[in-house]
Amino acid sequence: MSDEKPIERVEREKRPAPAEWFTGRVEMESVFFDKESKTAHGRVHFHDGAHTNWHLHTGDQVLYFVSGKGMAQNHDGPVFECSPGDIIHVPPGTRHIHGALPGHDATHIAITKGDHIWDNEPNYPHPQ
Repeated sequence: MSDEKPIERVEREKRPAPAEWFTGRVEMESVFFDKESKTAHGRVHFHDGAHTNWHLHTGDQVLYFVSGKGMAQNHDGPVFECSPGDIIHVPPGTRHIHGALPGHDATHIAITKGDHIWDNEPNYPHPQ
């Protein structure tokens, strides 16, 4: 007899993303969240040029693009055009945005450790 637990299908809920975090129409699905390590895995779908607002994370973030034509950019940096299979690593504390290119949809899987700090929060480091 095995002590193995069976695999299971995870039921998840698609929901509109919070408007204060995004520009344009975006849906999010939480895939997994570990409270102890503050690690979140989620699927994010950006419609026609939608993208995040400027933000940073207190830990690493990895974005794995799975469909469409996406983008990612760190503050004052070039825009990376992203296709399915592209992986973007965002180091802790790096101000950035990501989403879909104008005229296109894009979907990515985001794996994020730590907290988010958005540009409308008092502790966000605005450039001088």
